Amino acid sequence: MNLRDLRKEYGYSQKQVAEKLNISQQTYSDYENGKTEPATDTLIKISKLYNVSLDYLLGVVDELGSPIITPEERAAGVTDTKKVSITPIEDDMLYVFREVGKKRGEAAQRAIVEMVEKML
Repeated sequence: MNLRDLRKEYGYSQKQVAEKLNISQQTYSDYENGKTEPATDTLIKISKLYNVSLDYLLGVVDELGSPIITPEERAAGVTDTKKVSITPIEDDMLYVFREVGKKRGEAAQRAIVEMVEKML
């Protein structure tokens, strides 16, 4: 997590952020410098303040929401798709999409993709 970059992006001073989080400036400075880690409730406040996900703050995903894979994980064969977790509704959609493929074929799946893309 790069709190300093986020803070500067929003134009805040350490003191301003500390006040918004109801903590001391020194405590916030320690977070930025990696001396201490914020508690879960503070992480939630920080994510809301900067409008970013907890996964982003924790370094699990990048700013676009893509999983961050360490060099060690990549060497062990981990791929982006193996690291992504999906929500229950995404799991349902994947199941239905695969069933359409089995029963109606790839053309039907492509039609679904086109329909969804038009909704974006």
